[in-house]
Amino acid sequence: MNRRTARLAVAATMLCATVALSACGPDRNDGKGAVDGTPGTTKEQPDNKFSADVREYAVHVTGHVAQAGDVTFTVTNYGTIQHEFLVVKTTYEHGKIPLGANNRFDEEDKGLSVVDEIPEWAPGVTNTLKVKLEPGKYELLCNIEGHYKNGMHAAFEVIP
Repeated sequence: MNRRTARLAVAATMLCATVALSACGPDRNDGKGAVDGTPGTTKEQPDNKFSADVREYAVHVTGHVAQAGDVTFTVTNYGTIQHEFLVVKTTYEHGKIPLGANNRFDEEDKGLSVVDEIPEWAPGVTNTLKVKLEPGKYELLCNIEGHYKNGMHAAFEVIP
């Protein structure tokens, strides 16, 4: 092997190693993408634009912490039936909003405030909801009869 070929081989090896190592670096989305509705850790980077999806019977969100102000949710219904997407500020623990006899919660309950919603929409369709949120605890959820009880909610927090 001549010197030029050897240099090219070394350069190619170094380039491959650099690319491989950069794939192991920090990811600003680490801690986001949780699908169980649990708030992220303090390592989460606040972001105010989120992708989400709803389906039987879950709400998945790309993050669980935002900074106060305008927050945008782009939500796709991957279910087989209609769902809705509500942003609810709450004093209740995650998943503990009291349900009435109709298996829905009272949207006028004093322990919560419905900020805004995407009303029921068809499967396979994506909608965007932009809301102004103040610091506090929230739940992102579906309040169609039985959906919340079956796990269609995700914890969300807004920080100053």
